[in-house]
Order: sequence, then C-alpha cells, then structure tokens
Amino acid sequence: MPDVYKTILEALRPHLGTRAEAVLEEGLKRLGKGPSELTPADGAHLLKGLVYRELQARMRPEEARRLVEGVLAQIEGQGTRLAKLEQGLKRFGLYVDWPEVARLRALLNRLRQAPDPGLLAEGEELLEALGEKLEEALLRQAQDLAHLEEALERVRHLGGPKVRRLESLVETIRQAQGEGILAQAEVERARSLALELRKFLESSAVKPPTLPEIVFETQETPPPSHPTDVFLTVEEASELEGELLVDLEALSQEASQRILALEVEEEKRRLEELLSRYAPLVERATVSPLLAEVQALLDAGTPVGEKLKALEEAFQEAGRNLRAEKRARLIQLQEALRLLSLPEEAKLPLQQALKLAEETLEEGGYPDLLPLEEGLRRLEAEARRKAEEEKRLFQEKEALVEELKEKGEAFRPLLEELQALPLEALPQRLPEVRARYAQLLKAQGEEAALRAKLSQAAKALEALKPEALALGLKEKVAEAETLLAQGGLPDLGALQKSLEEAKAQARQEALLELGRLQALAERFRGFGGEGVLRAIAEEKGKPLPDPTPIARALEALKRRMEVKREELTTRLTAFFQSYFRLEGFQSETSRRLRALLPVLQSAQEKLPRLGPQGLLQVEKTLGQAEALLRELEREREAAKAVLQEIKGEDLEALLEVLDGGRAQAQAAPSGSQVASPGELEADLSPLRLPGVEVLGYLGEALPLPKEPLEALVQALDGLDKSLGQTRGPAAILLGEKALVLAPRKGRTLVALLERSSLSAFLLELAS
Repeated sequence: MPDVYKTILEALRPHLGTRAEAVLEEGLKRLGKGPSELTPADGAHLLKGLVYRELQARMRPEEARRLVEGVLAQIEGQGTRLAKLEQGLKRFGLYVDWPEVARLRALLNRLRQAPDPGLLAEGEELLEALGEKLEEALLRQAQDLAHLEEALERVRHLGGPKVRRLESLVETIRQAQGEGILAQAEVERARSLALELRKFLESSAVKPPTLPEIVFETQETPPPSHPTDVFLTVEEASELEGELLVDLEALSQEASQRILALEVEEEKRRLEELLSRYAPLVERATVSPLLAEVQALLDAGTPVGEKLKALEEAFQEAGRNLRAEKRARLIQLQEALRLLSLPEEAKLPLQQALKLAEETLEEGGYPDLLPLEEGLRRLEAEARRKAEEEKRLFQEKEALVEELKEKGEAFRPLLEELQALPLEALPQRLPEVRARYAQLLKAQGEEAALRAKLSQAAKALEALKPEALALGLKEKVAEAETLLAQGGLPDLGALQKSLEEAKAQARQEALLELGRLQALAERFRGFGGEGVLRAIAEEKGKPLPDPTPIARALEALKRRMEVKREELTTRLTAFFQSYFRLEGFQSETSRRLRALLPVLQSAQEKLPRLGPQGLLQVEKTLGQAEALLRELEREREAAKAVLQEIKGEDLEALLEVLDGGRAQAQAAPSGSQVASPGELEADLSPLRLPGVEVLGYLGEALPLPKEPLEALVQALDGLDKSLGQTRGPAAILLGEKALVLAPRKGRTLVALLERSSLSAFLLELAS
C-alpha cells in the first residue's frame, strides 16, 4: 500500500507550498490519526473535503478537481475504485427508475472497457449522491410506515380481508425498512388501502359497521345430482371485494369534511412523491400548468381526484418527450461531428462522450448535452481555425515573396527557397524563413525596416499577452518575448491560434465543471440551492464561464448543512431525554407522539449520512414532535392539578359507584344503552366500538352516578380557567377499565370502556 500521507503531501507542495503540511495536519487532527495511520479511504476523505476546498482558493475549480483525481488514482488505484462502483451498482440497481442509476450503469460499462479518471470521479460522485437519495427515501418510508401503523390501529377492529391485507403489507414494509430496502409498490398499495379503510371507518352511513369476515362463494350450474361449490381464498376475496364506496351526500357535514381532509392529506403525500421522482421534469411546458393547478387546489383543501393521475401521466409523457428530444439532438451532434474535416484522433474524445450519452439514454437517464454541444462547437471552431490558418500562412507566404522580390540579390536564395515550400510545410518552415529574413535585413543595413517590424510585433504581442497569461500560455508568451529581445520576429499568428484553442478548451472545461456543480446544487433545493442554480444558468451564458464563485457558494451551503446536522443532533438528543421522562403518561397527544418515535429514531441513526433534503425532512418531523412534547408536558401538569383539585372522598365515591354502574350496565339489556332519540344515536354510533360499555352525555339517563361525575367535570373546568386553555378528552384509568370525559358539541360526553379499547376510542373521538 502506498504511503498515503507522503503521496498527498508531495502532490500538494507545488501548489500550496508550506501550507500543504498545515492543511494535512488539520485533517489528521480531525481524523484523530497520525501520518503513518492514514488509509486510502482516509486520504480520499481529506482530498475530497479539506484539501479540495483549500485548492479552490488558489486555482480554478476544474484544475483543483483534476489534481484531486490524479492523487486519488495514485493512492487507491483504478481497480479498487472501480470495484467500489460495482458494489454500489449492485446496491442501487434495484431502483431502475432513478436517472442517477442509469448514468452509473452507463459509466461502469465504459470504465470496464478502458480507464478514465474523469469518468471514475463522476461515478464516485454519483455513488455519493445515490447514497444520500436512498437514505432520504428510507426516511420517507419510515414516515409512511409510521402513518400506516397508526392507520392500521384505527381500523384493525373492523376485521375482514382488507384489514388482513393491510396487516400483511405493513409487515412487508417493516421488514424492508429493517433491511434498508425501498418497498415503493407495497407502500403505495398499503396507503391506498389504508385510505379506503379510514374513509369507511369515518362514514356512519356505511353498513355494516365491520367488514365481512367471509370467503366469497360462487355457484356453478352443475347437474342436479352433483352440486359443485367453488371457493375463493381470502387473498383472492380481497382483490374481488372492490372499493368501499362512501356516499358523502348521505353523511353529516362534519363527517364529509373529515373524509375530504383524509383525501387531501393522502393526495399531498402522493404529490410530494411525484415531485421527488420527476424532479428534472417539473418545469416542462406540458407539466407546469397542471402542476400549478393541482398545488393550488390542494393548498385550498380541495381533493384533486383524477387530476393527480393526469399529472403523473403528464410527467411520464414529459419524460418520454425529453428522451426523444435528447436522442434526436444526439443524432444531430453525431452527424455534425462526422462531417468535420478534422483528423479522427481529434474527434475521438467527443465521439466517446456522445456514445456514453447515448448509453445513458438507453439505460433511462437524462444526459447533459450542453458540454457535448460545446465540445462540438470547439471542434468546429478548430476546423475553422485550421482553414483560416492555412489561408493566413499562404497569404503571409505570398506577401513575403513579394517583399523579397523587391530586395537585392542577397535575398534571392531565400526567395527561391520560400517559393518552393509546399502548403503543408508552411507551419514548420515559415517561422525559420521569417527569422532568416530578419537576419538578412540586419546584415544588409536595413535596421529601420527591421525595427518597424519588431515594433509592430511587440505591440501585437502586448495586446495578446494578458488574455494569453490568464489562459495558461505563459511559456508561449515568454518564447515570443525572448525572440523579440533577440531581434527575431515571433509567429504571432500561431500564438493567436493557441489562444483561441485555449479559450475554447477553458470554456468546455468550465461548462463541464458547472454541470457537475449543478448536479450538486440540485441536491440543495430548499436549502439555498435555488440561488446557486440561477447563478449557474447565468454563468453558462458567458463567453468564458468561471465556476469559482459557484464552487465557493456550494462550499458555504455544505458548511451550513453541517451546522444544521449538529443542531439536529443536539435537538434529537434533548427530545429523547425529555420524552423518556414523560413516557409513562398516557393521552391522545402521547399516542400521536409515539407514532413519530420510530421515524425520529431512524433519523437519529441516519443523520450522519443524510443530505440536505433528508435534514429538512428530519427538521420538519422533529418540529412536529417537539410541539407535541410541549403539549404533553402541559397535559401532565394539568393532570397533576386535577388530582389535587378532586377531593379524596369524591374520587372514592366515584370508584364505588363505577363498580355498581358496570354491574348495572352488564345486567341491563342492550337496548338500555341506546335509549336516546334517533338523532343522538346517529351522533354516537361511530363511537360504539367493541369494549365500550357505557356511552352517552352527562345529564342523560346513564347507569353511572351523576354527582361525582359533575364534581369531576367542575374540577376540570376550573383547571381550564386557571391554564387559560380549552381541554380535550380526559381519561381516568381504573384498573382494567377507563372513564372518558370529553367536551363534544357543547355537552360532556361520558364513556366507560375496557382499557384495551381506549386507544381506538380516542382515535375515533379525535377524528
């Protein structure tokens, strides 16, 4: 294994000087290692982070990147890095609809044929981006799983094949989440089924109140003496059962609004999924108007129904159109390249890049054609310069011939030699002829003519010098200046040609670097990346783009991301510490908070690997959890105050009469619990869940003592006034039973139920 520290240090010294050692020492300090302990992986981490940022401050980003790629190749080797890409493709190959996977597959196909440091570095960046994308998707799946588990608890008591199917899907998703695999199809089916069951549960107009626990049966027409029964399995029955239709017009306004809210919530989630999946297509002309309409409707709380499906179809059509456009443009570029009058070796790099773009398209990706178009323009300009150079050299030869004809016999041998030169020999021989002509002028006493030519050449060189130096042509400028100082005439036409080539090459490299930075900036959407993307678009339109300010802006975003990561780490730690102190307190808020715990635990574990989008997801979920935690703390304090308000003898009397009340409730016929008018029964019907023994309003004929209940309600009202808030349901646990007092439609709802039914009852009550 190479000495990683020494290799990096030797590569950096020519560019950073003594600063190289200081940078590496800082990196070693962060890693907690000594120079001899540095592994290739550690070296790659330093090169891609600390070292790359330092180099960007001293050279153009594309130059810094090439230097880092070269050092990486020295310390790791092509084979090792290629093997890592192969392993990465095996991990992400399942997600065939991700454009990044398509690009990675195309890159690997090319790298297997021949090594290429640039493509290898691009593959490593893609692998890093895919890692972030998968972690963010797993975080979203954890949120989906929490939502589905909560929904399953709400509808489990309904029973039936659809509930069992939902249980099966949730278990499949739970296993996939544990293995770090996305189960996208299962999540979509489960969420659709959960929504259907939730709507069924919300609807008091649907009968019966539980799903049928049956296996469908069909009767054939057999001979009379041999009847035949054909049975279908439960799984088949769940597919044949069809959608549970809810007649919104038959429901109360409140129930209808709850069902519409469920639909809007699910459609918003589906829209987020579409935007994540089709991010490169959101600004397409066939998509953006419909997308704006859907977003406006959902923001207004209106379900969009079939419009969401139409939007997905529009995205798919836009993807097909974009690929067709890119394929057609690739064909145009390939044909234009074929017609260029340049040597094949000059066209080969662009031919390979076009082939790679074509393979990316075939794999399902969206190749960036702008650098390829710029590469073609550069070759076209090179072909034009070649033709113009041939024309210039020919004209210069003719002008020099005419000038030599006017001179004496001393110039005749040079004249004859110049006239005999073929056109293809002019680039090599004309500078020599020009130098000999200058010597002859000096020897023949024509210093004035020579000085005039030298002065003219010096002025032309001075005009070219600033741009030439900026583009790295320092040696060519020095050669021309030396020749002038020696009394010779430099070939400024050749310098001008080199300058044009350097400008074209610099522009192409800058566009390639901007394309790489754009892919990085896309990952920072919502985190400040939009401004960087606008700056990239502006920079691409300049004659000679400069990626340096873009790279610095992205480095600033990376630093901001790390600050956010540290902040979330601290907040998550504080949240769990606070929650564990309240874990034993049971309430509706506690139940809602518990549903978020698996998501936050997953987030805490994934936090070091999450990118900007994942951090934003964590921050949003953590904010919701922190708000619920504050609410839970207030509820606990309120509960303590209630216990202090209630007199011991009142509570004891209530417990005694509850025992008698339960006995009365169990002995009384079922009709005694539903003796209220029809309107009252319709209102309470959704709450008559299994395990509910007594249900009604305080003041009605209930098999429970009125005075202790009223005293308890008065104590709760007094607590509300002292806290300045309006309470929700209050639950008192009494052994295996629970008593619930809840404000409802201006009255106090009273329920006595089994403790195991409390969660489902509170969920139904909250909905």
